[in-house]
Amino acid sequence: MVYFDIGDKYSIMTEVRKSVYSSYNITLDKIMIRDDSVVDKKILITYASSTGSTEKLAQIIAEGIKKVDGVSFEMKRAKDIRPDDVASANGYAFGSHSASEYMEGEIKNLFEVLYPVKEKMSGKPVLLFTTGQGKQAAALASIEKLAGVFNPEWIKPGLAVKGMPGESDKANAIEMGEKLADAVKKTQKSTYIVA
Repeated sequence: MVYFDIGDKYSIMTEVRKSVYSSYNITLDKIMIRDDSVVDKKILITYASSTGSTEKLAQIIAEGIKKVDGVSFEMKRAKDIRPDDVASANGYAFGSHSASEYMEGEIKNLFEVLYPVKEKMSGKPVLLFTTGQGKQAAALASIEKLAGVFNPEWIKPGLAVKGMPGESDKANAIEMGEKLADAVKKTQKSTYIVA
């Protein structure tokens, strides 16, 4: 399939004639319109969790995302993420257990794997979260520094939770998940010709 971002729905036929007919010799019966304004936006939640607390926090963030219509999510461990997973997402939540003031190696490795697709991630909303028995705020700062290479739209504040998330942590995580989903929902909508 070939996508042509035409932006303005009223210029469809002009763009069809110029781009599709001349370049690809495609007839009108082979063309369909895809309007991203009616397609659900997707958030990728990915994390590294050694004790289960970061995974639990990811699940709570997902509860907040569920509150926003038109936005879905996919949750995966960092070690299971592939560049295609992030390229197709409209926003992200990255989480790690703190390991002596730093993120887990699994998350660091993920950012290295994603570097080749950084342009596809640029400008998209990102929420960061950590858990640990201390130094989780420092770990959050280390993730932010590394993720900054992707030029995200930060959803702040990030979440730095001590141990297993408690009731107040749960309320904050739900609120931040909802805030992330709202930001993703507001991302630019495009109309495409798919041939």
